[in-house]
Amino acid sequence: MLLALGLVLGAVAGLFVYEPSPKESFGFSSAGKTIRLSDGRTLAYLETGDSEGRPLFHFHGGPGSRLEGLLFDELNQRLGVRMIVPDRPGYGLSDFQEDRTYLDWPEDVVELADQLGIDRFAVLGWSSGGPHAAAVAYGIPQRITVAAIVAGEGPYASDDFPRNVLTGDTFGGSRINRLLIWSANNGPWLIRGLSRMMRIAVFRDPVGLAESSGDTSLSAKDRQFFKRREYGAELVEAFRRGAEGITRDLTIERRDWSFELEDIHAPRVLIFHGEEDVGVDPTVAGYLCSRIPSCDEPTIYPGEGHSVVYYRYEEIIQAMLEAWR
Repeated sequence: MLLALGLVLGAVAGLFVYEPSPKESFGFSSAGKTIRLSDGRTLAYLETGDSEGRPLFHFHGGPGSRLEGLLFDELNQRLGVRMIVPDRPGYGLSDFQEDRTYLDWPEDVVELADQLGIDRFAVLGWSSGGPHAAAVAYGIPQRITVAAIVAGEGPYASDDFPRNVLTGDTFGGSRINRLLIWSANNGPWLIRGLSRMMRIAVFRDPVGLAESSGDTSLSAKDRQFFKRREYGAELVEAFRRGAEGITRDLTIERRDWSFELEDIHAPRVLIFHGEEDVGVDPTVAGYLCSRIPSCDEPTIYPGEGHSVVYYRYEEIIQAMLEAWR
């Protein structure tokens, strides 16, 4: 019994000290630039698209990185969009920020925009980037032309959060998500451990991760997207500095958010979601839109999953350009 306990404790301890390396065909990226923030942290970002186009700050998923912008480079050039994709703290080349909340993010975005000489801009957040887009629309509405939330996460801790999401067949109702909610509020070591396990899995096989996870509920389009080599490279870059970036994202998503959706006063907020999304239940799109005053109704795309941002990107951008104020 003591020997078995010792082996378990040793394995857990090893998980927190083991430093994996990505497979040889996936190295870390030097693409992009960095700035020094006023508190001394480094913030990395990547620009793609039309350098003279309308400025759009894109907030990557979780896990994710600035390399997400490369997926949209050609379309951005054609659509006249200058996309700026920052690594959130702890991801890619950006320094980790201890005890970060959603309201710290607008300050980072303002500093980046100011250093780039950009006054007003649009924001688009995908998946875990969705709440960050909402936070920026809340925190600096005077700088925002239009905000888009695509397959965005919702505030699990809100009293009126849809119960069917927490009990349904999508990830929100899964046993893993229930553990994440518990861990975010009671034992953060669990999220940290799961995040480190994710890092090991990504470094081992970033392209085959969707298949090896055993999740048969993913749509065919999602499987195709998550197996893209470009997406695999983005995941590897996300874990470059460790697992703290995704650990913080998973934690603050499941705690009380530091702002109310009803207090978002950006000129226009657009919400897009895939009807077959098993990562974030489509019900969340309607819930978010019902609470944000400047959102009319969500756009739900039939036949699309969590990767809707990729397959419907041109339509999303066209809608944002039409709503630009």
